[in-house]
Amino acid sequence: MVLNALEVDPGRVWKSPWRFYHESMLECCISFDAIKKAGITMQQFACLAECNKLSTDLKYAQTEPEFLHILRETIKQYTAADDTILVASYNRQILGQTGAGHFSPLGAYHEDSDHVLIMDVARFKYPPHWVSLAVLRDAMLSIDGATGKPRGYLTLKLRSHSQPLVLFRLQTDINAHVTLFAPRLKQWEQFLAEETLNNEELEFKTVCAVFTAIFMGYTVFCDFSPQSLQSNDNYSNNCCGMQLIQQTNSCTEICHKIPSLDIASYITSFSLCALLLSWPLQETSERIRLLKSRLEYDLNKLDENSFAKIMMIRRQIQQLSNACKK
Repeated sequence: MVLNALEVDPGRVWKSPWRFYHESMLECCISFDAIKKAGITMQQFACLAECNKLSTDLKYAQTEPEFLHILRETIKQYTAADDTILVASYNRQILGQTGAGHFSPLGAYHEDSDHVLIMDVARFKYPPHWVSLAVLRDAMLSIDGATGKPRGYLTLKLRSHSQPLVLFRLQTDINAHVTLFAPRLKQWEQFLAEETLNNEELEFKTVCAVFTAIFMGYTVFCDFSPQSLQSNDNYSNNCCGMQLIQQTNSCTEICHKIPSLDIASYITSFSLCALLLSWPLQETSERIRLLKSRLEYDLNKLDENSFAKIMMIRRQIQQLSNACKK
């Protein structure tokens, strides 16, 4: 609903000739099947939004009176805006409704009664309805059993000069709370904190080897390995591994670009090359400083579209990493 309301182009046809988002298109950060079985957390919701051209600002509910004031002013501001949508995460039971955890956009605010209009996405159950802001805050304070944290709200805005994450993404079965991704992330961070090797070339080669060993199998990026590039026919058919975006200009540009980068001499999987280039690095150790400098050399070679894709992967990694540490 939010993506279609903000007129985000999914980059693919839903039902010919309409290019609208459908929930089944949102496989990023967590699989659609997993969402249907267990629902979704606020962090995962934000990650899905980031993958699809939106910037996000996530706020957890608080018991302090100041939170209710901030929530009220935020709703006033953004329900009057055309380019931003607020989505509430709340417990239906607090509103006297059936169900439990739920997400819905907020459509309007009535100042005299201090009520907010919830645009319920489950129209088969409830039409749009007005709720006291204080009651909605209480519903947000309900603890999400999956995270142990309260619910809250997200501010979603269209991010200009970018495209939906249709070429590059992480495996959709990565749930930061229950899979092996969290310990792998910890293993990688511990390695980055270690002392560097004396030889700079050997250092980078070792970093690439360790990264490959830890994160192999966590990517579903374009596959343009030498085996996939044996012929022009194979190149056009297999370079992206995703039928909906074959032979697009952006895919072709990236498929040509990654093999020409320095990092491709050290990591044979070009999908892992893209993942390492995307990794958010804070200079907290000498190893990270050297790695960041080496990666920036390749990042500076990328064209605008390829660089934008890398930055979108970086946002996804940041969302998953934050979820692992909370």
